[in-house]
This record gives sequence, C-alpha cells and structure tokens, in this order.
Amino acid sequence: MKELLTIDFCDFWPGFNKGDNYFYHLLSRKYELQISEKPDLLIFSVFGKRHREYKCKRVLYSGENRGVDFTACDYAFTGDYNPHPRHFRMPFFVYCFPPERFIKPELDYEAVLAAKQKFCCMVVSNPGGKVRNRFYELLSQARQVDSGGKYKNNIGFRVPDKEAFLQEYKFNIAFENRSWPGYTTEKIVEPMLVNTLPIYWGNPLIHKDFNPKAFLSYHQYRSPQALIKHILMVDKDKKLHLQYLCEPWCHGNRLPEQFQPDYLLQVFKMIIETPINPVASKKKSFGYYLQRSKYRLGKLMRRGYL
Repeated sequence: MKELLTIDFCDFWPGFNKGDNYFYHLLSRKYELQISEKPDLLIFSVFGKRHREYKCKRVLYSGENRGVDFTACDYAFTGDYNPHPRHFRMPFFVYCFPPERFIKPELDYEAVLAAKQKFCCMVVSNPGGKVRNRFYELLSQARQVDSGGKYKNNIGFRVPDKEAFLQEYKFNIAFENRSWPGYTTEKIVEPMLVNTLPIYWGNPLIHKDFNPKAFLSYHQYRSPQALIKHILMVDKDKKLHLQYLCEPWCHGNRLPEQFQPDYLLQVFKMIIETPINPVASKKKSFGYYLQRSKYRLGKLMRRGYL
C-alpha cells in the first residue's frame, strides 16, 4: 500500500490542473496523493504570492528566468545552474515532454528532408524578444520566413497545431524570450521532435543540455549575418543538412540522469523525508541577487541612465 501524502499546488500559470500535471503524476508513482488546503507538501510557482500563506514544506518550481528566494521556499527546482544545496536543476523542457521523446529514432532522413518543401518558420506571441525580432527581420531579407504566431503573422491565421506546422519546414527560429545560463524552455525541443533544425538563441550553455551538432546555435557565431550565411549554406547543401538531421538530440541519445523521472522521484523522497523547519534559510541565493542585479542594470540602461 502506498504511503499517503497530502499536497497542494499554487501560483502556477492559468489553466494549471492540480490533479493532472508533471509533479502529480511523478509523485503518484510512490504516494497515495490527496489534495489538501493544509498539506504536508506545497509545490508552487512564480505567478502569485499565495505560497506565503502555507505553513508546511514548500517547494518552488519555476520554468521562468528568475532567481530563487530561499526565504520563501525550502527547496527549489529551476533551470539555473545554482550551487545551493537545496536547489535542483530542472529546465522547463523536462516538464513539457516525457523522457522517451528525447530518444532520436532511426528513420530514413533523406526521405524526411525531401518532404520538407518550406524554408523557415517562426511561431511567437510575445513581441518583447528584441534579439529574436531583429534576427527574424534579417533572415526575412534573405528568404521568406513564415510567421504563424500572433507576432508578425504573415500566413493569414494563427497555427492551431504548432508541431504539425513546424514539421513542414527545414528550419525554425527557436529563440528564448531572454538569455541566461541554464534557461532552456520547450522552444528548442519542439522543432527537434519533428526533425526541423532549430535556430537557437537563449541559454549560452545550451550545448550542455543538447548535442550542438543537432541544431544551429546563435551563440556560436560572431554575428547574426554569419549565422544567416551558414543557414543558407545548409539549405543548399543536402549532405550538410543530413549531417545535422542524423545527429542525436541529446548526448548519448537520452536525457541526462538528473532529468529522468526515477532520479527526480528520489529527490522528492529525500525532500519529503528530511526533517526541516519550513523556510529554514533566511538568505536569498547568490543566483537570486545576480539575476536581480542584472535586471536592474538592464532597466537603467534602457532608460538611458547608463
């Protein structure tokens, strides 16, 4: 018989389902779960302040590019490379896709490439990504780039099925909203899963998460123009394009151990079983201060003070 564990979730994004999410399914493998407003364990995110009302062990999960305030949580899972002993790295792409989807299948990649008749696409709603916006404009000057999202839409409708849309193209502009070490969302994974080459910008350490031979990284080029020149070369060179397509997405063709469900379940077992006074640490992490300082510096620069 499974051990009973009372849990609750709060401060997640709109539409979050307490009984149908990554953490609920993960923990239900070992525990009999019961949602309670007075839980033993709270898992919360960054879209609110309700977590401060709970008097229990509190675990932060954030797929956003924010630091960790250890005065508000006992443990944290984020995409950061944070050395704090109660921090565990779990980028948002781990939350989004089951681990088996990261295993590159054996396919006839010549046939896969032959079926892709369109050049490049982008699916973006957030207009705030300045690096992404500029790159879209530059690449569009060289070749037609189809935009199927809300931002710069030029196909006449917003795509209802992003994966099906991406599958038709050779390349996809897969830029994050901002750049920070470790901040990796679903954006690079979505085109990979349909054998479309991601053109990626965001996490400058992206090569630690994914095989750099399987995508095109903005961070590896001296300028956007140099990257565009290489994209156009890959588009014309079938052999070179196939070299990218045939590479496994992950190192060793599987997610690293620390992102596997069995490992994460053991981490949660440790969290649940380790006695700790709620919010025992009264000090914010170094990563928290570093990110906040960078944010404030950027704000001053944008306003012309620096």
